Amino acid sequence: MGVDRELALVLITNKSLERSLTGHIIKEIFSGGVKPLELIEARMFAPSEELIRKYIELVVEEPFKDYLYREYIVKNKGPVKKRMMLLLFSGENAISQIRGIVGPITHRIDGTIRNSFAEFEEDENGNIKGFIDPSVIIIPEKKVAREVLELWSEYSKKDGGLLENIINWEKLIERWDYHEIEALKYREGVEANKEELLSNIETTLVLIKPDNIYTKSRRVGEIINALSGPGLKLIGAKAVNMSINQALKFYAPIEEKLVKKLGEKKGKEEFARLIEFMTGYDPYKVKDEKVRNQPGDKEHQSLALVYQGPFAISRIRNKVGATNPEEAAPGTIRREYGHDIMRNGVHASDSIESARREIEILDFHSTRMEEAVREYFSQAS
Repeated sequence: MGVDRELALVLITNKSLERSLTGHIIKEIFSGGVKPLELIEARMFAPSEELIRKYIELVVEEPFKDYLYREYIVKNKGPVKKRMMLLLFSGENAISQIRGIVGPITHRIDGTIRNSFAEFEEDENGNIKGFIDPSVIIIPEKKVAREVLELWSEYSKKDGGLLENIINWEKLIERWDYHEIEALKYREGVEANKEELLSNIETTLVLIKPDNIYTKSRRVGEIINALSGPGLKLIGAKAVNMSINQALKFYAPIEEKLVKKLGEKKGKEEFARLIEFMTGYDPYKVKDEKVRNQPGDKEHQSLALVYQGPFAISRIRNKVGATNPEEAAPGTIRREYGHDIMRNGVHASDSIESARREIEILDFHSTRMEEAVREYFSQAS
């Protein structure tokens, strides 16, 4: 990573996650700015009081200190532990570009993320006197960039990863009234009482494929918007550059189906095309085990997301649509963003067993964040 490039951090706040603004924010960050920004890592955090207190010491603006203490320490007692989604970018003038896309918290600038999604406090004359929620938190000044990045990378494994146990579903669903039940029924066709909802809490994986992670693409955010729904909580995120061997393991069930449907030769040819699409490498041409185990190239990056909630697997699958975009129902993700059976926008787990296997292969506990931050500052110093 050259010294002319910067690392920039974006933290999507808990309130933005709860208000289903994640996709909108990501869409603006991915498509905004004047120079391409490369996604280095995506990671979900349930920040501990220890992390927040240390972060408060680095924060420049006093209102942000009050906000972090209030929201992530004092008010962090509900059935869902408060989350943040971290996005780490690299690029030319990345910190300034992100700041320009996000906008200030002191006043409104048309077209910025905070103008659209932050919650401001105004006086009787309409003047901004503070904020309730900033929507996103960023590195405000370059002088604190190193300390901020090193702090979040230090806690990336302890407080981040797959947040499997941050939701008390029994308490959360107990709070639901007929509005949530009605939203599920008439928005997604799910008819169930509270007991049925609670007994069908599922965890599922969505993999947004490389054809939607192109630099400056709005698609990835639009897909995340389409995945939102009542009681579907985002508990895992990861920027994935699949190695050949990782992709072979992940898609092994597909290989069996292709061979059975198309025959040995044609089936394996189609499978090789899929692996090359996901990694950038033809698995039959690369023999070196070291190369087969190294991450795929950045042009073939995917974004992996883990959702948890009532009937999560079938609900996500319904939003995604049929494997062939031409056969997918109108309004589904594959119908809107897919091209063909291979470049069909996203992969979604088809069962509890598949989700468990796929999540394990992608290893949400590991992260490249510490390595990226350490490497950047060793080269910059």
